[in-house]
Amino acid sequence: MYFFNFIYYISCIVISALTNLKGTAKWGKLFLHGIEEKFDGKFDNALIEKVSKYQSIQLHFVANAFSKLNGRLNNEIEKERNILFFLMSVLYDEMIDEHKMNEDVLDHLFNHPEKANPSSFNEKVLVYIHQRLLTEVDGKESYWKTLQNTHLAQKDSKKQFEADTTIEEILDITLRKGGHTLLMCKHYINEPSNQQMDACWYMLGGLIQMTNDLYDTYKDTQNGINTFATKIKNIDKINDIYQEQASNLFSHIKLLPFDNSKKIEFAINMSIIPAFGQIAINQLKLLQLNSITLPNFNDVHRKDLIIDMEKNINIIRLIRYAYKYGKSWM
Repeated sequence: MYFFNFIYYISCIVISALTNLKGTAKWGKLFLHGIEEKFDGKFDNALIEKVSKYQSIQLHFVANAFSKLNGRLNNEIEKERNILFFLMSVLYDEMIDEHKMNEDVLDHLFNHPEKANPSSFNEKVLVYIHQRLLTEVDGKESYWKTLQNTHLAQKDSKKQFEADTTIEEILDITLRKGGHTLLMCKHYINEPSNQQMDACWYMLGGLIQMTNDLYDTYKDTQNGINTFATKIKNIDKINDIYQEQASNLFSHIKLLPFDNSKKIEFAINMSIIPAFGQIAINQLKLLQLNSITLPNFNDVHRKDLIIDMEKNINIIRLIRYAYKYGKSWM
């Protein structure tokens, strides 16, 4: 029975990707240009491409997956909150990573946006989004707590530039940054909150962050950023840590207060993320071969660290791994 469910829901995912992603990304660009006009400024083209692309992926494969548990898709207001969140996150990350704002000033802007005195175009947009989302979301106390946790994790992530930061610290930062950041998104959807759902948001966020780290090994190495994927020098240990996080997610899916048919669809939707991670892990395995450690990534050619998901073999692997993960909670 699971086999037929998998074929059906994976087909729905593929059809959605082919028919909806480009359209929502195009809508995202128009929305961002509207923000530019509102504040009389211009975003970098790279930012527009990044935000419009990833908000579309997030909407169709994450936010809508959670809403489907309650028998619906995200509405237009929720869709706008989703892209505003992505834009806010990118602008915020730039200020953190590129030291565009003094930390004390950034803390003040974050904690007291109503008192902020933004000077640049990006700062004005950041304050506008922050205030708008604070006004619109339900459960403001819970949202504010999640914001504070996200802010702390983002500030702590600066330790990932330090060579003596331990792998335990890196993993803690990774899971908190990914978990609390994605947990923010659940506040943008008008759905009843419960602990089991919140746990899935948090576990998924950590898994997404770890998956991003696996795909960003080349970029992070060049930028001097230590992640669990670059710090640990044994591929089996990397795999064990990743599989534990995936297992935690699917264990929490089992606890969701919905009937099995909805949880099967949800699990299959979620299975795509660790399937991507598995492809990256298997590519890294080729670098270790018969050695007991991975090579220094500074000495590895870029092409050996970049995963080409347009290759047919990787698409086949993605479906095969997704089948395995989607069944793991049952």
